[in-house]
Amino acid sequence: MYDVHTHVVPPTTPFLDRLAATDPRWARLEPGPDTGDVLVAGTVFRTVRRVAWDLDARRDEAAAAGGTGQLLSAMPELFAPWAPPGDGADYAWAFNDWLAGELGRHGGFYAGLGLVPLRSPDAAAAMLADVARAGLVGVELPAGPPTAALHTAAWAGFLDEAERLGLLVFVHAVGGAGVADYPHPMAANGVLFPASIGTAIGGLIATGAIAARPGLRLLASHGGGSLVTELPRIDFLRDTTPALRELMPESAVVSARRLWYDPLLFDAGLLRHLVEVVGPDRIVLGTDHPFMPADPVAFLDDPRLPAGFAAAVRMHNPAALLGLPTS
Repeated sequence: MYDVHTHVVPPTTPFLDRLAATDPRWARLEPGPDTGDVLVAGTVFRTVRRVAWDLDARRDEAAAAGGTGQLLSAMPELFAPWAPPGDGADYAWAFNDWLAGELGRHGGFYAGLGLVPLRSPDAAAAMLADVARAGLVGVELPAGPPTAALHTAAWAGFLDEAERLGLLVFVHAVGGAGVADYPHPMAANGVLFPASIGTAIGGLIATGAIAARPGLRLLASHGGGSLVTELPRIDFLRDTTPALRELMPESAVVSARRLWYDPLLFDAGLLRHLVEVVGPDRIVLGTDHPFMPADPVAFLDDPRLPAGFAAAVRMHNPAALLGLPTS
């Protein structure tokens, strides 16, 4: 059972004393014996279990539950999308160095996704070669970067370089500024996360960015969110709009089938529909570990889903995505 959507909170974040002293918005962990508080702007954002930062305890717990490995990515609140390009680059370097150093201590149980400075797509692209050299399998990006959407020309060079290097791009849903409009953050999470990832991936498809990069390995969090409801509309408009057909050399559904998705749709019927659209081999186990209060993918064994699907999602499909042995 290999989980490709798991998050880590480094115990030393934000790593650099200079950063910690200059801006209170840097997320930081105050660990305790069993739990720790993640502070953002001096306020507790989330209390996390020890396995969020203690990778030895995390591996032991996962292995006891049948886990064979995890792909680690930063807790989304560690993206620091507001950081100036220079500080953002220094922070990403520090995170990537820490994560790369941790991977070697655990006998291959973990793989890792790096961070890049989000306010400078060019600097982000330039960092990718070093991400690859560090032994990280790719990078994690928010669905809504701070200066330009992923489908715009600003990120074209980044996507080209990720494709060239064979790096995985994990696009993670975010709440964004709209979170403040909700009386509780979990209400915002329920509404905004599916919308943000659907908008991001739909934009990459509808502008031809995916079709133009057939070798790009892209993983969409939360089952692509609203994407599966967008594809028929995009293809209807493509079929009836010559200019859109020129922009999109292949249908939206064909582009969607090039990507990978975790099963975090929270409903067997929705997941079955996604499987029917993109294929059962494009779904990889992702649980949002260790932040979910209960098993969010228990429905994988629902009889409405194809026979053998759960086993493929838990082991064979992640192995295919990451180039791992299946045994």
